[in-house]
Amino acid sequence: MSKYTGKPHRVERPRAEIYDQLSNLSKIRERLDSIPADLREKLGTVNFPDNETLAFTAPGVGEMKFRIVERTAPEAVRFLADTGVVPIYVTITLAEVEAASTDVAATIEAEIPMMLRPLIGGKLQEAADQFGKMFGQLNA
Repeated sequence: MSKYTGKPHRVERPRAEIYDQLSNLSKIRERLDSIPADLREKLGTVNFPDNETLAFTAPGVGEMKFRIVERTAPEAVRFLADTGVVPIYVTITLAEVEAASTDVAATIEAEIPMMLRPLIGGKLQEAADQFGKMFGQLNA
């Protein structure tokens, strides 16, 4: 399994609060409706078909759906792609910096044949960075 870990993004909110939102996506859906239009535009097409699923449109890939498959309170939430040939896992990790400050980072894991890693590894690394940034912005 190949692993790609994104850069952490600092969010000035307590880790338990962010975990609470990540583990029940209806709370992020509510926040999404209240964020400024310019920030929402940067996030692109993000929606939540239910409290367990996150869907978005990825350039060159189309719609991707991820559903929650594991929760580790208050440190991490793990998602699995519902689409695609290869199972893709995204784990959002929350590291407490201070009582009211948390680093949000994403790790993508996928079974990629060795000969394809040089071709798509960079894209998956970019995606890991973007996932962390997206969840950080949704929780800011």
